Amino acid sequence: MRKPAPPRAFGILTPETEPDAPLLPDLDPLVARFGREAPAGASHSVGTAQNGRLQGATPLADTPSLRILPATRSRGFYFGTAELVALLQRSADAVTSEHPGSVLRVGNLSTQTGGDIPPSVSHNSGRDADVAFFATDRSGIQVPTGSLVHFSDYGIADSPPADAGRLEFDTARNWTLVRQWLSDPVVVVQWIFVSVPLRNRLLDFALRKGEPESLRLRAQRTLVQPRDSSPHADHFHLRIACPADDRPACLDGPGHTALAREAQVDALLHMYHAGSPAEQRYARELLSLPPDGETIQLPPIEGDD
Repeated sequence: MRKPAPPRAFGILTPETEPDAPLLPDLDPLVARFGREAPAGASHSVGTAQNGRLQGATPLADTPSLRILPATRSRGFYFGTAELVALLQRSADAVTSEHPGSVLRVGNLSTQTGGDIPPSVSHNSGRDADVAFFATDRSGIQVPTGSLVHFSDYGIADSPPADAGRLEFDTARNWTLVRQWLSDPVVVVQWIFVSVPLRNRLLDFALRKGEPESLRLRAQRTLVQPRDSSPHADHFHLRIACPADDRPACLDGPGHTALAREAQVDALLHMYHAGSPAEQRYARELLSLPPDGETIQLPPIEGDD
């Protein structure tokens, strides 16, 4: 008999604090795929976000719609998989198109070879990116930020001191960014870590804006505040799922997968039934469904076996 699951605060999950999954030390994916010389632009995420490495890294670059934060550039933490870098640029271009003058400010990704970066416990395998929130002044005018700005539960900046009380969380532009991430036709987003109060502002805005229910449900299950970690009230932490070509060396989480546990099973089922072709393939693999398993329903896991 299963023991009851511990109580969980709404919108809070624990993906950043799961035990490390083992690496596959004898598997060199780029060599296996391409021989000793990997083609230009080839990247490979190995292991988990908490215990992994990055091969054939793609550097993020400044463009008119995207800027790397100075501290990130000086530390060399601006490398990722080709899929992550391309997603960041596509989403930055989309926000700029919908909100002219917007520039996406990007913080830490990974080092060129992956592994630990202080003070994070993830960012190991090129699938994570810290992204600054869009902000306005108190009159609603877009304001560029040169660093990560922390927002209170009411969406008002409270640090750093120069921005406290001066800036507001720009819900409209931040939702546009989230919508682009979740609607991308190529890359599957696994998690977007953000504090519960800011998450709820985004979900409320999407409801009032009349966004499709399927998108709002996906956002509800993907936007989470991690437990035993920073609440993420000063940036989004974006994590993409393992690219299909990077498996089996790339691991979305320990054991079977982080996503296919607890309440995330129903998110995968929704992705399988109503998602893009890439999302359907991803969900089918993680749930171990056959290609013709359209009618299969799996219950959520309610506790430890």
